[in-house]
Order: sequence, then C-alpha cells, then structure tokens
Amino acid sequence: MSQGPVFTLYAGIKKVNLICATIAGILMLFVNFSIFIDVFFRYFFSRPSIWITEVSTYLFLYIIFLATPFALQQGRHIKVTFLQSRLNAKTIRIINLGCSILAMVFCLVLIWQASRMTWQAYEEKWVSPTVLNAPLVYVYIVMVVGSTLLLVTFLLRAILEFRGRSLQEDGGEDR
Repeated sequence: MSQGPVFTLYAGIKKVNLICATIAGILMLFVNFSIFIDVFFRYFFSRPSIWITEVSTYLFLYIIFLATPFALQQGRHIKVTFLQSRLNAKTIRIINLGCSILAMVFCLVLIWQASRMTWQAYEEKWVSPTVLNAPLVYVYIVMVVGSTLLLVTFLLRAILEFRGRSLQEDGGEDR
C-alpha cells in the first residue's frame, strides 16, 4: 500500500531531524567536555579560558533548536496528559490538532522574528560585545533553521493526524 506524499515527506523530515539531533548531541558532548576542562584549568592552574562560557552559551542555543523537532517527532516534548485517559480517541485527536495549529502559529511568529533579527545581524555585521567578537548572524541563524524544522514537523504531523493516520505505524511517538 502506498504511503502517500505527506507520509513520504514526513519520513524525510524525520531523517533531517535525526541528523540535527545527532549534531546537537555531539555539541552537547563538546560543551560538557570544554566546561570540564575550563573548571579543571581554573581550579588547578588559576587559568580560566576567555571563550568557553560564551561559546557554550551559543552552542546551547544550537542544541535546543536542533534537538526540539526531533523531540516533537518522538513524542518527547512537554505535554499535559492527565486528561487523556478520560477522553475518547476522537476528542484527543481534535485537541492534538488544535495544539498543533497553535504551535504552528507560534513557530511562524518565531521564524518571522528570528529571520528579521538574523538578517539585521547580517546586514549590520553585528558581533558579540565580548573579547571573542563572534559574528552574531551565525548564532541567530540556528533559530530560523530549528524553528522551520519544528514548523514543518508540526504541519506534517497535523496533516497525518487529521487524516486519522497513526504516527506509530512508522515507529513514531509512543501514545
């Protein structure tokens, strides 16, 4: 049986989300290791770095925005479920669709504002006001990319949910 173009597109976006989440995991390892090294050097040699705190802060932004779409596709995002046991499947589907629509509106606003800020940072060549002097366009661009992936993931999930398609059929979220 053919899965259809939406399901195929969802499978593709899931692969992209997995790659982004893997990158986020590698960045998390780097951040943890670099902070450990910084603490070690600060404590034993009284020689803290001048860049680790700032870079770790920027990478934390990357970790959040690259991993969030994957968390959504896996059903690991924050959600309130205490009423679900008292509702029937149709009502749960309607609530999920409503939440997805509201989340997509939020993502659209986030993409719009992050894009404006990123473009302004690019045009005006914003840099961090620290010794590192990092170009902020590279910090802000991940918000546009991650929010776009989140929006597409919400949209495809909402379409599949609207069509009554179980996301568990392809190894999706646990329900």
